[in-house]
Amino acid sequence: MTDIVLGILMCPVFNDELVHNLIRDADIDKIIVLTNQFTKELCDKLDASELRYESIPESDISQGELKKRITGFTVLIRTNNLGLHGNPSALKDMVETQIGEMQPYIDVLGVYYCQCGNADWDVSEWCDSNGYKPTFTYRGNDGKVCYDCVCVAFGSISSYMAMREKYGSIFYLTPAIAYHLEDFAASGAMGFTLDSISEEIREKFGIRTDLDIIRWLVKQGSIDQSLMIDTGLVDHADFEKTFLKRSDQLGLRPIRIEDGLVSLDAVDSIYTNCKMAINELTMR
Repeated sequence: MTDIVLGILMCPVFNDELVHNLIRDADIDKIIVLTNQFTKELCDKLDASELRYESIPESDISQGELKKRITGFTVLIRTNNLGLHGNPSALKDMVETQIGEMQPYIDVLGVYYCQCGNADWDVSEWCDSNGYKPTFTYRGNDGKVCYDCVCVAFGSISSYMAMREKYGSIFYLTPAIAYHLEDFAASGAMGFTLDSISEEIREKFGIRTDLDIIRWLVKQGSIDQSLMIDTGLVDHADFEKTFLKRSDQLGLRPIRIEDGLVSLDAVDSIYTNCKMAINELTMR
């Protein structure tokens, strides 16, 4: 394959999904990770999956340095702070800025984000309107951009809405949410941070930690159950142990999702679309 670069711009919540994609692609000649304070977990997962990669500090990135490293089909990965979820407009601005910054280095781009609180945000359409390289994001089999990371686990918005109607008010725990629950709470992704809650409310409800925020919110929402959403991308036994621990910490009754509702359609389609665009470029 001609030297060509697939860029990946991602949130760490999708580390397992990206590794799942990479493991299944025999065409990859090289993986390069732009390292920063948010890439350790991704690198650990790449190591555990025996996926070899090179690393370049993100702060040292330059077109000349990258050009020397590119060999055949190269996947270039840039990871952000999971905590961006607490401010949807700032997340959107940062992702769009980084997309512009990555244009000189890539031929096709996979943006491993959803709408993330930004209604009608379609990164692919935005990139097309700005004349950027072909860009793909998490999109369901209904053609619509996924709302959030939980939506990705069900393959489409329509499936997600059907699941929400089926289970009603419940606390969703995918592997990424379960393993990073404090990070989600600290970011403000739940709607509040410790600093944003008045001292009066903190005292009244005993809110002293990030997990206390979630305990408070589930009580306010009359939520008494947690739903285990196993994507199949992590060790089942370890995830179940973590799920039960989180349920206990939050005072929720644990239940497990019915078989057949979780889907990898959106997880697989984003990478498939990227590869189709790569193949079209190499055939020109």
